[in-house]
Amino acid sequence: MTSIIITVGPSSIEPSKLKKLKLCGADRFRINLSHATHSSLEEYINIIKSVGITPSIDTQGAQLRIKSTSLFESIPAGDIVNLYFTDEYKKITHDNEYIALNHPEAVDQIIAGDIMKVDFNGLALEILEQTGDNCLKAKTISSGSVLKNRAVDIQSKSLKLSVLTEFDKEAIKYALSNGIKEVYASFISTESDARYLRDIIGKNIKLISKIETSMGIANVSKIIDLSDEILIDRGDLSREISIAAIPMAVFNVIKIAREKRKPVNIATNVLDSMMKASLPSRAEISDIYSHLSAGVSGIVLAAEVAIGDNPVSSTALLKYLIDSYKNYERGFHGIGKINKPCKELIGDELFNWL
Repeated sequence: MTSIIITVGPSSIEPSKLKKLKLCGADRFRINLSHATHSSLEEYINIIKSVGITPSIDTQGAQLRIKSTSLFESIPAGDIVNLYFTDEYKKITHDNEYIALNHPEAVDQIIAGDIMKVDFNGLALEILEQTGDNCLKAKTISSGSVLKNRAVDIQSKSLKLSVLTEFDKEAIKYALSNGIKEVYASFISTESDARYLRDIIGKNIKLISKIETSMGIANVSKIIDLSDEILIDRGDLSREISIAAIPMAVFNVIKIAREKRKPVNIATNVLDSMMKASLPSRAEISDIYSHLSAGVSGIVLAAEVAIGDNPVSSTALLKYLIDSYKNYERGFHGIGKINKPCKELIGDELFNWL
């Protein structure tokens, strides 16, 4: 049976919402460490467990991210920004324009002339110079906004980053002590990455390795062998692979995983329309059916459930689509035999649309 994997966030952490999500088909509940703190991790685990659900965690992994910033408005082109790779920024009171990043080992791999791109919203910075052991000076060359926890890339350069952040290590230890049985490991790119995670979590914890780099695609066969499952993150993968090539890469990974009899899940932009709207797009419906036809074992609703306006109805809709596809596989071509989700869960508009 195809599972529904959701990411729990501000839109879905209330106990009543968690119960509805479980009722309408969510099977696995993740906490994304990229958007967590020590205190929020403890809070989320306790709340989720209080309604009879054992959550899983999703690591930050080898992704450069913004962990703090003094910039809350859109930054115009030409502004000078200091980039800190340690907590040194906390000691400097006079710096009104800074961005703090989470992987200290990255600073020596970034040089003057490199272009740093922040998230997908257009902000780009040119590195001017290194001004300290853990600090770079940069100039904005393309305006855009800065948000905490957003991913950062260096154009045309792959950084060698630790598989786990320090927070990941602390969170894994805490989560395992609280009975968590699954770890989603971000940015697993090599066989050694997967082995490192396995050594840390042990043999009795399920390891779901996330494929989201071009190197991960190249090494996917060996990664699969060392993992219990894999998850293809189409969003982060599109940072390194042309967006036109994403479907081919995804379907090739699905094929390899199925040949090895390992579960394979997909994530990113599944029901993005329902972040705000009460109805999905026809393209999203077709995309879901295409991946079900290819044999995916699970589908992830991440932002849709974590921060979207319709966490319950988007989950109920996905469950309905999975059931209708299974009905089709059994030879029943009409979807009328599948009961619609109740109006109380999905609202009148979506109920009447189905």
